[in-house]
Amino acid sequence: MKGAGWWIVAAMVAGGAGVAAADTFGGFAGNEKTYVLGREKVCEPLKVAAGAAKGVPACKVAGTDVMATLSLKSPPPERGSEAQVKATAKGQTITVVGRSGEAIVTWQSFDPVASVVDVWRSQYGRIVAVEYTVRRAGREVHEVVGFDLGVGGGGGGKAGQSDTGGGTTAGTGTGTGTGTGKEIDPVVKKAIDKARKAKGKAAVAAWAKVLELDPESSEARYRRAAAFAGMKKHADAVAALQNLAQSKRADAIEWLVEARFDKSFVKLVGDAGFRDAVGYDRPAGSAYERLMGLGGQWEQSLTPCDRPEMKLVFKRDRTFRLGFRSTCEGMRESFTMKGTWSMTDVAVELLLKKPGGGHDRAPCLLGTDGDEDTLTCHLDADLSFEARPVRR
Repeated sequence: MKGAGWWIVAAMVAGGAGVAAADTFGGFAGNEKTYVLGREKVCEPLKVAAGAAKGVPACKVAGTDVMATLSLKSPPPERGSEAQVKATAKGQTITVVGRSGEAIVTWQSFDPVASVVDVWRSQYGRIVAVEYTVRRAGREVHEVVGFDLGVGGGGGGKAGQSDTGGGTTAGTGTGTGTGTGKEIDPVVKKAIDKARKAKGKAAVAAWAKVLELDPESSEARYRRAAAFAGMKKHADAVAALQNLAQSKRADAIEWLVEARFDKSFVKLVGDAGFRDAVGYDRPAGSAYERLMGLGGQWEQSLTPCDRPEMKLVFKRDRTFRLGFRSTCEGMRESFTMKGTWSMTDVAVELLLKKPGGGHDRAPCLLGTDGDEDTLTCHLDADLSFEARPVRR
């Protein structure tokens, strides 16, 4: 039998009424790029764009050698009040929602969905897998579909943009965001552009004007502090930074970390008020501080013929530079890659430029080794590394 009728034959061969045999969910790959069905089928999750996914996952049978490299993680299904994600079905549509009920992805099955059985979420939230049932030839058949939400469940949004696609946010390189994920008011943007060109007393006044328009502007508070420091009004500079430290804006911490390395504040490094405001002497309170708090530089040291030297430098404008160097018995290799990055509470995603055009995505997972942070990156199947922060 040809075409769609093949599954009817399969059901008849199975014999009798009841539930037809199907692949079961087998876990997520450690790099969160694929998931496994049964014991030997590796599947690529469907990419999510603008809150929707289309098509069916591409799956292939893999040998034991390939399966051994996946570092499979098998989390329990998401159930009860602690579930981070849930799924519902209506007709042919499956909808996955987050903890607060916001829709993360919708997807159309080829068949009417009878029920959702279970939902699994990968360790760092990149992939969600849904087991559901459909009726075929009088039988209940179990299927599994996986969705690649991107790092942080952002649905593959561009690096440096809010997960909801709500426009430019502060810390994306423009410095004109509000930290709320909303588009900046054109009047505020005009005032910011004007303030950036001012110096000395004029800068203090210009940034005060920005604060009149947007009282919570993190950049304005930071720039006023820098202007005060340049005028040797150290007490005013520290007060402005302490005011910034009280902000509820999401990007406030980015500017406070920036202050740790800004030459404008070099004479304040020994000031207790300055150190308290920028968080010099306390443990990192967020993933951003873990990543950038010591200067945004991470390194894996070189071991000849064993592991390459990897130098990864992150910048607040969401760009990075990655340097590779290896040596073995007189042979040397080195190269540099550049791209952009985005992050969640525990992971960073690198968007790497390909030599011939286009991009590759590579996940980096934040971890710990004793009292030191680590960053484990998987560039491809043959190259991964574990970097440690370098004090700048």
